[in-house]
Amino acid sequence: MRRIRQSDLVLNEPLPWPLFDENGNLLLREGYVLSIPRHINALLERGAFAPDLPANDADQPTLALPECHARPQAGDPVFERADTLAMTLKRLHAHLQSGSLKAELRPVVLGLAHGIVDACNEDADALLAALHLSRQHPYLVIQQLLGATLVEMAARELPLDEPTRLSLACAALTRDLSLLPLQAQLDKQDGALTTPQIEQVRSHPERSASLLLEMGVTDTLWLELVRQHHERIDGSGYPHALHGDAILPGARLLAIADSYAAMVTPRPNRPGQFPREALKSLFQDRARLYDDPLLQLSIKTLTMYPPGMLARLANGEFAVVRSRNRHNDSLDLWSLYDSSGMPILQPQRRDSNDPAHDITGTLRVEECRSAALVLKRLWMQS
Repeated sequence: MRRIRQSDLVLNEPLPWPLFDENGNLLLREGYVLSIPRHINALLERGAFAPDLPANDADQPTLALPECHARPQAGDPVFERADTLAMTLKRLHAHLQSGSLKAELRPVVLGLAHGIVDACNEDADALLAALHLSRQHPYLVIQQLLGATLVEMAARELPLDEPTRLSLACAALTRDLSLLPLQAQLDKQDGALTTPQIEQVRSHPERSASLLLEMGVTDTLWLELVRQHHERIDGSGYPHALHGDAILPGARLLAIADSYAAMVTPRPNRPGQFPREALKSLFQDRARLYDDPLLQLSIKTLTMYPPGMLARLANGEFAVVRSRNRHNDSLDLWSLYDSSGMPILQPQRRDSNDPAHDITGTLRVEECRSAALVLKRLWMQS
């Protein structure tokens, strides 16, 4: 064990290792985000210890990445597990950009894909809610995880076998691999893309597949899905302007999930669309850009009121959708703020069939920050 230094702790970044006290008792789990400066000072004053680093990495922390047999702990609530998946994907992106990845890419991505499959098995609604509500991770991390989750959920409805679903999830998690260096620019850019940027964007499916091949990925379905995820039914997509049946069914499904996730996930330079608006926009483009039956299946799977959607009610309360309405039942709606705008410490279930609880508008997470802990508890309880 080694005593941590101030240079080891970065504000608003997940811990790359767990921290212990001098007696070996766990203080903070790996991935915990220190967001308050005085907490860092308190740790340094108290004395906190981390596992020893390999000799050749003494000045640079190694970041633990899961292999396919080392998934996020199944005992953790799914809502919390979503954060672990996001931090792992964020670390993977950081390693890929710096060229410091010390593990094979394939088992790392498979570990993430299995983590999504396991979470969907246990509580798909909690996973959807966590990803819709997340504001602490980079755009590309949440966009890829949300896309992979939607693909997994819709693929189950078809139904597709697990190996095919894993290839789909892996493709969803790596479809924009070659855009990692460009993404930081795009997040800050308000104007139109430059000509070189347009060329990078339009070529990124092929370049991402080539990078995956170079890093040892031999799954032909995974690679082809990455190549085709921006192709469109009418031939207006890229990079090869494929149309109709020339596009793999899995790639057509991935195109829908990718588009939805891109619409609803906020970026530093623009807010995300509300889920219902994004779904309506996709529906308007059915049969032109997207596979109509697969789009309708995706909307039916997600529902027009997906978990994590924040709403304003007719009586002035703010509420959140906790789970999907799959069989025309009343919405699983929970009030978070009363009509005077005060947070409710214990969320109250609301009957969506009552006119007083009609949804009259939608809200952004930023408008409900005072209810962050309450929101989390809704999906952390059994």
